[in-house]
Amino acid sequence: MNIQVEPPPPKRGIGSLAKGCLILVALGVLLIVVGVGGSLWSVRHVYLSDKPAPIPQASAPSETGPVTPEGTSMATPSETSAAVRERLDTMKQAARAHERTEVIFTAADINALIAANRKSRGMASVGIDGNVAQVQVSIPLERLKVPLRDAFGLADRYFNATVTIVAPPGTTASDVQLSEVKINGHNVSANLLDGGLFGVGPSLRSYIIKYANQYGVTDGEIRDGKVILHTSGY
Repeated sequence: MNIQVEPPPPKRGIGSLAKGCLILVALGVLLIVVGVGGSLWSVRHVYLSDKPAPIPQASAPSETGPVTPEGTSMATPSETSAAVRERLDTMKQAARAHERTEVIFTAADINALIAANRKSRGMASVGIDGNVAQVQVSIPLERLKVPLRDAFGLADRYFNATVTIVAPPGTTASDVQLSEVKINGHNVSANLLDGGLFGVGPSLRSYIIKYANQYGVTDGEIRDGKVILHTSGY
């Protein structure tokens, strides 16, 4: 008798995590803006847009990377994201073993993770200039499958934002700060991480701490065009 064994469900990659983080941040910021006094009209016409913002994109995962002068092909986003996932797994294993380790990510690494996942592709881009990181997002609210969207009639709008982050050595998830936040071109408070939704409930920072703990990250920094994360040796 032939017995068919079903394959195990696919692992949720970091791309799914990135997509979930993007939607969480967009929803959280939107609710916080409403909670601090923004009217529905201002949310719809000031903080949201009727068109997406242009987002720099990495090459599609199925494309062959460009050929260098030496005749070798550069890695595609899917190949790069696979290598980055290996580094994340190594970091998680080191954290479990209480080993001190350092993992470095470039903007290209992070953008490859975003591009390799069809659900997050085209919605965000990361740039790092020296010690400053800038995140651009453009998320159609139709992706936010929550009652708030339909109740407020916001399904046809886009959440466009730019966030600037500076993280000196020793920065942790508990004290990382946003340097500047612009939503649809308008400056808003950079203290969004510590605000709860509608002024109550978990803060956005609590989710950052959750994901840092998931990968064993104890501290990090942004330096020389790179994001550098550490696990503890204790």
